[in-house]
Amino acid sequence: MASTVGQQMKQIGEAVNGYINIRYDKLSTLSNAAGTGTDPGPRTCSGSVCEITYQTLINEGLLPSAYTGTNANKSSYKIILKRDGTSPNYVINGLITTSTAWIEGGKTRYDLLGKAMQTAGIDSGMTRTTSNAFGYGGQWSETSANFNNITSAGQLAFRVGFNSALYSIYLRRDGTLPMTGNLNMGGQSVYNAQNITANGTTTTGILKTNAAATVGTTLNVAGVTTLRSDLNVYGNGQIYGNLNSSNTVSGKTVISRGDTYTQNWFRILGDGGLYFEKYGGRLTMLDDNTISAGESNLKTNSVLYATEISSGNINSAGTVTAERVDVVDYVWASRKISSNYVYSTGNLDADGQINANTFVYINGKANVGWGCSPNGLQGRTSEGAILSCVNGVWRGSTGSPVIRTASASAYRFPEAVASCAGSEKVVGGGGQCNTAEGYVWLTVSRPNGDNSWYAGCDTTKNITATITVYAICQ
Repeated sequence: MASTVGQQMKQIGEAVNGYINIRYDKLSTLSNAAGTGTDPGPRTCSGSVCEITYQTLINEGLLPSAYTGTNANKSSYKIILKRDGTSPNYVINGLITTSTAWIEGGKTRYDLLGKAMQTAGIDSGMTRTTSNAFGYGGQWSETSANFNNITSAGQLAFRVGFNSALYSIYLRRDGTLPMTGNLNMGGQSVYNAQNITANGTTTTGILKTNAAATVGTTLNVAGVTTLRSDLNVYGNGQIYGNLNSSNTVSGKTVISRGDTYTQNWFRILGDGGLYFEKYGGRLTMLDDNTISAGESNLKTNSVLYATEISSGNINSAGTVTAERVDVVDYVWASRKISSNYVYSTGNLDADGQINANTFVYINGKANVGWGCSPNGLQGRTSEGAILSCVNGVWRGSTGSPVIRTASASAYRFPEAVASCAGSEKVVGGGGQCNTAEGYVWLTVSRPNGDNSWYAGCDTTKNITATITVYAICQ
């Protein structure tokens, strides 16, 4: 029973703390409530003290309507609330006591009161005299001078209000109850705050300010930082990744410790050029047409291209040696052109014969039956067969016919298509059908386009048959 008494005291204590929170404005002004209207009461105030009953808590919805106001030890409660402090920051403290002491057989049952306190928690206590109440573990005490519901030894008591531990769960708008734990807004917003001061870490999703933001020391940003206006830096900028710009990057001197890449032009705006610091060489433009290397040589191990090397002839008393000569027009030679490799992106015409001491590779590909021009062209199929352009049509050499086959099995009506190779044409075909009982009817056998043959069977019975189709290709 002692545990039940303690639980009942804790229940009414939590209800009173809730009442102080919602009726602080009335309690701080010591306003009476008769028991009607939006402030149902009953509440009786005199001096700096207000008294309420368990019925007040029922009327406010803080206790269930079936609550009797009597504990398991058949004692009722007396609830006293006292206003302390000065205006406008009054605080409300209170004390709940059982109306009668816990006495059995003429003895005060402090042992049972102690067990009840263990259940009721840190704000519970008991009276040891007619004028003093002592809290759980000696953590608080009150006197009858402050609370007149302390009347005898052996009462179970419970402190409520500003000085209690349970009341710390409430946060008041007037600032009289500072936070004693973390504030969880449950995903809701905070509007119209003046100043927010934090001594630790501030963690947020999007940080937005409509005015200037001042950072006292280092600003670390783990993601992308977007600036809608200018960035002024009075010290050095250290970038450990890439510096990307969709517009102009301007500076007095740009020094690169690695390679410099551009997807477009390197443009030199003044009279300078490219200067090679190590050897002192340079490339500059003397006028609209001339690039000068100064007193330095210009050397390449590959091809040197120019629209015009000389406005006249290139004369040489000896041999002109080049790994590669690119000519945009004709190459005319009255005698031999000696080269390990002659490459032309256009036609190669010869008034005489073209002799090859080894093979001739033809890379022009076509299929038999395609159109061509002029007559006499030579080409090949993808497989390498030689084709000739005859009367405007590619034709192959007339070799021996090849038989291609295809097989299939099906229930009663088997069919299949035998296809020629890519450059071959079908010139004939047929089919053969059989079952476990012997040969059966071949119902259809015909060309399927110009490069395959189709055939089908009918067993005339509900049995499985196999068909083999033959295509004669050339």
